Amino acid sequence: MLMRSFYICLSLFLLVACGEKKNQTEEAPLVIITSPDNPPFEFKDTASGGDQVIGFDMDVVHKLGEYLGRPIKIVEADFSALIPSLQSGRADMSISGFFPTEERRKSVDFSDPYYSYKLALLVPESSTLTSEKELNDKKLGVQLGSSHEAMGRKWVETTPGLSLVSLNKIGDLVQELKNGRIQSILIEDTTARNIAATTPGLKVVVLNVPGEALAIAFPKGSSLVTAVNEALKKMKGDIQEIESKWIRE
Repeated sequence: MLMRSFYICLSLFLLVACGEKKNQTEEAPLVIITSPDNPPFEFKDTASGGDQVIGFDMDVVHKLGEYLGRPIKIVEADFSALIPSLQSGRADMSISGFFPTEERRKSVDFSDPYYSYKLALLVPESSTLTSEKELNDKKLGVQLGSSHEAMGRKWVETTPGLSLVSLNKIGDLVQELKNGRIQSILIEDTTARNIAATTPGLKVVVLNVPGEALAIAFPKGSSLVTAVNEALKKMKGDIQEIESKWIRE
């Protein structure tokens, strides 16, 4: 009788333990890596002393966590380190203004697009630039590792005298622009408008070139891609609300 009671207790203990393990797995936070220097998508409100990463992408990914039933943990890195971080297993996914180029698809997987934007040049108010075709003998700023850097390299091949300045931080590019060491920055129109609205002396030139669609990046073979795509389909209304909160027209 004692032995039977022992086995019943052991079985109950194992069932509880397994249940607890399952719940812990289901509730494990999704680690999201981002480069928080791209307002209004991901940035820190340093003007008011905030150290939390906020913005359009952050609201999207926290809402995504609600749909997936998982808490979200945000970690930070330079933009050029995001894909290597996914490859090394440091994070479950990355949301940071990613355009899914064919070159990037060799290294990581992507979700379906969740937002589309136009391309623009951020320039001084005194600039006479009106398009990318007028960049002869100019220095163009781009973020290191971005799709804009890849596009800029193509322009260098066909534009006499054009050279690229690639830096990790968009804020550093803006400083170079203000100091006159570069003549323009190639960037998303949304980010350009946000910077111009808060930085006196700058303006935005929207380009007549194909825009880009943002997607979430994952380690190759991630099982999360399908679940995230299903959640993004259900989140269209939520994303529209988030857009109205963050995106300047």
